[in-house]
Amino acid sequence: MTDIRCNIAWSLQARLAWRLGVVLLGSMLLVALVISQYAWFALDNLDDVGLQVQASQITRHAQMRDGRLVVDLPQALAQAYRQSGDGYMYAVLDPQGAVIAASSDKARRSVGELPSTMQATTGVVFHLLDADGHESPYYAMFDGTGLPRGYMIFVAQGVIHPDAFIDTLLSEFAARIGWTLPVVLAAALFIAIWTIRTSLRPIRELSLRAQQIGPETRNLRLPVQGVPEEILPLPLAINSALDRLEQGFEMQRRFTANAAHELRTPLAVLTARLAELPDEPTTRQLTQDVSRMNRLVAQLLQVSRLEGAMLKAEPVDLNQIAENVVAFLAPLAIGDGKSVALTASSKPVLVEASADAIENALRNLIENAIAHTAPGTEVMVIVSPDASIAVRDHGPGVPVEQRAQIFERFWRGRNRQHPGAGLGLAIVLETMRSHGGHVSVGDAPGGGAEFVLQFQQHILPMTKFSD
Repeated sequence: MTDIRCNIAWSLQARLAWRLGVVLLGSMLLVALVISQYAWFALDNLDDVGLQVQASQITRHAQMRDGRLVVDLPQALAQAYRQSGDGYMYAVLDPQGAVIAASSDKARRSVGELPSTMQATTGVVFHLLDADGHESPYYAMFDGTGLPRGYMIFVAQGVIHPDAFIDTLLSEFAARIGWTLPVVLAAALFIAIWTIRTSLRPIRELSLRAQQIGPETRNLRLPVQGVPEEILPLPLAINSALDRLEQGFEMQRRFTANAAHELRTPLAVLTARLAELPDEPTTRQLTQDVSRMNRLVAQLLQVSRLEGAMLKAEPVDLNQIAENVVAFLAPLAIGDGKSVALTASSKPVLVEASADAIENALRNLIENAIAHTAPGTEVMVIVSPDASIAVRDHGPGVPVEQRAQIFERFWRGRNRQHPGAGLGLAIVLETMRSHGGHVSVGDAPGGGAEFVLQFQQHILPMTKFSD
């Protein structure tokens, strides 16, 4: 049999609300239990108090006359005993244990049937037969307080069944108070959930702020003002980690820029000296190698600039940018026996961007397409009204499993003859990220690869665009 376990990740708010609800419900049940126990205790106390009150009333009307104790109850009190139907009884005993006064014959007989040892206890329960022959429980007490020495008063009352008493108490409680418990519980849970939600609001705000931190927003930090003391160490620790990451990133960027700058001078000297050498195959090969090194250094500088500075954005027309780059690279394509063409949008396509950065990114894409398209074919550059530029070639295309890797720095696919260093597409990706856009790659119609630069900030022209 397969053991299937479902791990449900509850939110912190749900966990706190659930646990608080259990605590509130448990507290109410505990209160109900305490009340019921107190009711049982109160029932016993009521019996004792009732018997003591009876004994006290009778004692007040007992007097010694001619050496004998005489009990003369008021008519109302005596009538109350008679009307109780022996529910309440009393009897007065002399020092010899003889009954000298009683509420009824049944009371007189009851005292005689009780063992003398019961007179030493404050409260006993005994049973008497009623007219139908059923036993009825009675709670009795002997008391000599306020009487001459040796005299005792026996008082008894029928015992109310505890279950009936509790049932009556609970029914009254439910009718008058009990219905408020669910209302109180619901109100308490609502207030608790509201309190928990407002208390966790700083955490949600920190989470939303943390989601905004990325490669293009490395300077953002989590707020620490107004954060509860218990949560404060978390944003402080995260901010400290971000500061260290920022320092490491800045050191890496500075190293890349410095290394590229330092390499430019010796490469320029090497290029000049190669130009002085005779035109031989070896010299031409060295010149090509130095040219690739110069291109690599230039790309490293471009990467460091993209990482280190905010680009100055202004309204630019993607049609104009594409036209400039195509015109610049057309001789390169023709020299390789290929061609490059532009399909511009019928209307200006304005975006907020850095013209130099976009031209550089588009130039990298077109150069990459020219390098991979088949001889005698054409590289198409298409500007669409939705603020995008597509570059299509007729080369081998990009395998699906490599499309997530080709934008990584210094990554080059297998079986590629292109002599680049693997920085061109990384520059394109960084440029589009810095502009809030993205770059994608797919299959071109008819074969080959299609790279698309998609911009997010599209400005609708209010007037006709002019140069």
